Order: sequence, then C-alpha cells, then structure tokens
Amino acid sequence: MNRILRSRKLLVAAAVLLIAGALQFTGVNPAASQTVLLVAYESPSNPGLDPQADAWDAVRAVEIPLSAQRGSYAAGGGSVGTVRLKALHHEGRLYVRAEWSDPTENASALRVQDFTDAVALEFPSRAAATVPSVCMGQPDAGVNIWYWRADVNAGATSLAAANPNMHVDGYPFTDDTFLTARGAGNPVAADRPVQTLISHLFGYLTASPVQDAEGKGVRTADGWAVVFARNFKSEGQDHADFAPGTRTDMAVAVWDGANRERDGMKSVSQFITLQVAAAELPGASGGIDARFIALAAILLLGLTGIGIGLAFYGASERSR
Repeated sequence: MNRILRSRKLLVAAAVLLIAGALQFTGVNPAASQTVLLVAYESPSNPGLDPQADAWDAVRAVEIPLSAQRGSYAAGGGSVGTVRLKALHHEGRLYVRAEWSDPTENASALRVQDFTDAVALEFPSRAAATVPSVCMGQPDAGVNIWYWRADVNAGATSLAAANPNMHVDGYPFTDDTFLTARGAGNPVAADRPVQTLISHLFGYLTASPVQDAEGKGVRTADGWAVVFARNFKSEGQDHADFAPGTRTDMAVAVWDGANRERDGMKSVSQFITLQVAAAELPGASGGIDARFIALAAILLLGLTGIGIGLAFYGASERSR
C-alpha cells in the first residue's frame, strides 16, 4: 500500500511539473496571474485611436481591482471598483485600452461645481534607479503618467454655450492674448485629450515638455472606453520606454466626475506588469495558435501516461 501511495505522489508531482513546463513553453499564464500580467501582443493591423476598432476584438481583457487612494492628501475617491485593460503594439507603437463602468457622463468642467471623468496610466521613468512608489514616484525614481480627460476629449465648449444667460461687450473668445493659459502652453488648456506628465513625489506633478502620448475615449453602453498610444521610444528624459520582449510596471487611476473626484481623490490600482511580447497576437492569422495546439498535445500525452501508470501500479498491487 505504501508503494502505491509513493508511486501516486511521484506521478502527481510529475504531472505538476509537466503542466508547469507546458505553460512555460507556450507562454500561457494560469488564471490566477491574469489579474497582474497584461500582455501586449503585436497586432497585424493598426488599432489606431478608436476604442471600438476591430483589432481589439481578439484581445483578452485583464480586470484590475481599484481602491480609494488613501496614501496621501487629498485622499478619497474609490467609486470605480475595477478597470478592464487590453494592450497591443504595432510598428513600434504601444496601444493600451482602458474600459470601466460609469453610469454618468461628466465631460465638462467649465463650472466650479463640475468635475470631469478621467483615467491615467503610470509607468516608471526610464531613468528610475529603482521601482518607484506607486503614489506618484520618489526622488530617485520618477514616474511617467498619461492622463486622459473627458472634457478635453469632448472638444472645446464656448463660454456662451455653457452660460447662455451671460452678457458681455465684445469679449475676444478666440484670441490667445486673452486666453492666457492656452497662450502660455498650459496642457490643460490645449486641445489634447491626453497630457504627458512626470512626477518625482506626491504633490510635485508637472507637465512634461515633450507631449507625445495620444488618446481618444468614447462612451460605451455602461461607461467609458479609452485608448492610449505612444511610440516605444520617447525624447522625454523622464518618460518610459518600451521594446518587444521587455516588461515594465504599470498602474491605473480612474476619476468619477459625478462623485466630485479630482486630484488625489480617485480610484487607484497597485502596480501590475505590462509585458510587451515579441510575438503576434494569438489567433490573429485566423487559425488556431500553434502554442495552444502544443499545450493540448503535451497535456494529453502527459495525463494519458499518468493514467496508464496509475492503472499499472494498481493492477500490479492487486495481483500480489
């Protein structure tokens, strides 16, 4: 009986090693790790900035849990529980798609009582000496942030349209001499839905002199879907760099304007791992991915062998 138990333990251990080896060989991640690993495969077609582009249909979403920011002032938020991420790359350009549920559309912040929906991605800067604090970096490890705002995405809304009862005498609405923030190059006043920001400490967030991240958002049936895009390499000194076959940390933050969330009041994630794969999106060619065929074959042969082994040992012991 002891021999049978020992033999079964050895066979179970062999099965575990076989499955682990098959997963490693094929690059397939078990379900438990899918919550912390986001893989950007190479897309055969350009996804563009449209969150509803066909290129995203074959990409599996990774659901990332969010919680209220409690690490530093101003703390709060937390109305958005999860965000669903997808990633691709095409011809040296990284694309990340974020989607979350939000029943209210808040795409204007012209009035002091209004706040806009927003989402941001955070990466360690390439100059970081260590893994930065997820809470806006630290002096020796800065972070590069791509920040999308729903109000800028919606386009400029004139003051007259936002305040239909206003009365003015010939105010020049379009002259940068009078629109001083836009004239000074303030990224909040520019017509760019995505701002490229850098930070080395909470409370010291600044706009990067190199604004090279792009993005676009659309309303979905239950919330927002936003695509971010940027070339792998950037001229920004404190920006993140990407390349096929590499990994980097990435965090997400979401603001719900209806909940008056702004600044540090937001829903945030911990760092997850973004892997830029040096392989084409599985199934993009229309056939079954060879890795999954290999995995199925390995598992079938291995489990068949284990079953035969168990039957053999059981029969041999019964005959004694």
